[in-house]
Formats: sequence, structure tokens, C-alpha cells
Amino acid sequence: MRACGRAGVPVYNAGSDRTTIGRSRWFRPVPGADVSESASPDRVAEVLRALPFDRSVLFPCSDRWALTLAALPSEIIARHTPVTAPLPVVQTLVDKEAFAHAAAAHGVPAPRLLEPQQLPDISDGDLPHFFIKPRDSQMFSDRFGVKAFTPMDRARTQEMLGQLAAERIEVVLQELIPGPPTDHVFLDGYVDRRSTIRACLARRRLRMHPQPFGNSTLSVTIPMREAAAARESLERLFAGLGFVGLFDAEFAFDARDGLFKIVEVNGRPWWQLALAGGSGLDVCGMAYHDALGEPFTVPSEYRIGRTWVHPVPDLSAWWDGVKRGDRTGGFPARAWFTGPNTVCSWDDPWPVLDELGRLARITFRKVRSGRVEPDRRRAG
Repeated sequence: MRACGRAGVPVYNAGSDRTTIGRSRWFRPVPGADVSESASPDRVAEVLRALPFDRSVLFPCSDRWALTLAALPSEIIARHTPVTAPLPVVQTLVDKEAFAHAAAAHGVPAPRLLEPQQLPDISDGDLPHFFIKPRDSQMFSDRFGVKAFTPMDRARTQEMLGQLAAERIEVVLQELIPGPPTDHVFLDGYVDRRSTIRACLARRRLRMHPQPFGNSTLSVTIPMREAAAARESLERLFAGLGFVGLFDAEFAFDARDGLFKIVEVNGRPWWQLALAGGSGLDVCGMAYHDALGEPFTVPSEYRIGRTWVHPVPDLSAWWDGVKRGDRTGGFPARAWFTGPNTVCSWDDPWPVLDELGRLARITFRKVRSGRVEPDRRRAG
């Protein structure tokens, strides 16, 4: 929203959750209708037909939106063009089991993945090195508030898998690549409608919260040569799938065999999107002009050493690291005013005030319920 707004592009926002985003200077609801991410493609098409303008470019900001927009009728897509890959490609990226099979089919190194019925194939010694991963990450996160489950012992893992099956929640068992957060590198960019990678930057995760299944809270751009093998794998995967659109691909470096192993690809805007623009790659502008059939230019290089931070979660990540003796990334405040971040912006200040108010209310409720320990209260 900010990337388009700063470029002078009128932005309209769909979705029922307007927490924080609704305070932005560029926020506008979709004119004449309110449509949520749970709406069907037919309902979204109905809203788009009634818009008071003939053309628009649609940016899906969640997996559900990506699936919905990719499934729109062709007569709608001709006027209101989504920045998505074709529907079968989006389905492959969203379904973690299908994604693992696609990586294997195109010769892309990836963590080992097993189906629940293959639990007996995992030895007791290897079991702690696997985790229970949902096939649909967004649905799982909405249901449980976490990204994955860590197996404890075999009996408890079997019980957990049975409970998930009873709720018809599909999961897989995936190998956890050992190593610190800094072993994860990400490739972010844009593939145009002729299937050419027009922009790509590499960034390294410095901190995450919570570990080991949280989100990055601090990242820094690095030279592409440090992720050259990962980029080769990604190019091979994209060529095989026929991918187009915005992308954020995560790789874990496996020191055991020296390979970058692909973890997932988000074919939509991602948390750290502002880092691309802050590094000189306006990927949203590229996607916008490409969707309209307009030419656009791409810088020959991006800025190295630019940081991105998600301020409040990064405080927790930093404090957890300090307790372990790990001070990677330095004190969080160093990154607050030196680069892009998720919430704070000098030209769009109101969302951060709303976010601080929300966090204050959450902390107050936890304190009243006795769920916040004294030392954690002071750190907050």
C-alpha cells in the first residue's frame, strides 16, 4: 500500500481486518462494497464489475487472496489484473506437500518431507529433527496461533497427528535443518509476464521470533554471490513451474552437505517487502506497470547492507538472544531509524501509534491475568 501510494497510485483496500492498516494516510476502502479474504472468486468478481473505474491492478496480500484472485474469470482479469501466477502454480506454492514434490521434480534441494503415515520410518534418534508442518500455513496459523508443532515423543506425536486428522487438518512431517537464524537467506523480487526475472535481491535473516518457527524480525541485504547457488535453484524451479509475479523465497543452508535447501516461496507481497524498495528495487511498481502492459526500468544493482526490522517482535528476539549469549544484529534501536520496517514510517506515522496502543492493551490484559512474568514485563 505504501509503495503504490508513494508513487501516486490510488490504492483501495479490501478485507475486514483494518487493524493498523486502516490508520494509514493511503488507506481507502473498496468503493461501494466491503469484501473479505474469505469471499469466493464469484463474489470478488461481482465487486470488481461494479467498480467505478475500468482498470485496476490487484495485489493479493495473503495466500487466500492469491488463490482467490488467480481463480477469477478471464473476462474480469482482462480489466482487473491480479499480480499472481496461474492458479495451478499458486496452488502448488500454497500446499506445502505439493511444493515439496515440485522442488524434487525440478531438482531443487529441499528438506526431507514425509507423510504422517510414514512416522514409523523415522527413528527415535531422528524424531527430534522433524516437525509437524501444515499443508495450508494460513489456515493452521489462524487455528492454532503458531506455524508448526515440534514432536515430543513418538506416542505424543502419534496422538497429535490423530487429533489433526480428526479435525481434517492436513499436515506433513518435515526435517528441521540445523543451524542459527543467520543460516537462512531469502531471495525477493519480480518475474514479469514473459517469465523473466526482472529484479532479485538477497537478504540474510539476522533474528527471528519465536524460534524455531517464527518470522524474521531483522534482515539485511547481502551480495548475490553469497546466495548464487540458491538463485540457480530458484531459476530452475520458476522455469519448471511457469511462475510469474512477486516472490519471496526462503532457503536454509545445510552445513552437513553444503547445500541451500528451499523451504518455501511466497508468490505475493511479504512482511519484508519494504526492504526491496529501500534497497532500490521498486518491485510493486514493476508489477503495476507490467500488469498494465507498460514499460518499466530496473536498476542494475541493489543496495547492500540495508536492514529491515519489525520493531516490537525484534525486541523479544534480541532479548531471547541476549539470554543465550547471542548478540547477533546488535541492539534493536540501531535499525529503527536507519532503514525500512514493517510499521514505522516518517511519511505515514499513524499506523505505528495504533500499533503501540494495541500492544499496550494486550500487555495490560496479560498483566491483569497474571500471565506476564516480572522480568519479561520490564523487558517489554
